Amino acid sequence: MLETSRDILNLSIAVAVIALAIYLCWTLYYFISNLKRLNRISSKIEKGVVKVDGLIDLIKDKVKRSSSYLFLFSKLADRAIDYFSRKNEEKKENKKSKK
Repeated sequence: MLETSRDILNLSIAVAVIALAIYLCWTLYYFISNLKRLNRISSKIEKGVVKVDGLIDLIKDKVKRSSSYLFLFSKLADRAIDYFSRKNEEKKENKKSKK
């Protein structure tokens, strides 16, 4: 079987090529599995970003809608404060005029 040194060289080259092929297959398998994991993670991140973007849009809409109501409530509060301060002044004037 092994008659010359060339036979030993060919056998060692064959073993080295087989070992290299097995190593490359193993490396390629882990590389592909890491890419699949990275793809899953990036899709989850993308879904989270879309949800956060929707939430931010919802908050902006709520603030825009409520700002008009806040303006009306502030005007109403100003008028209520004016009304109660006038009533309070009238009570003080009535007490002074009675004395």
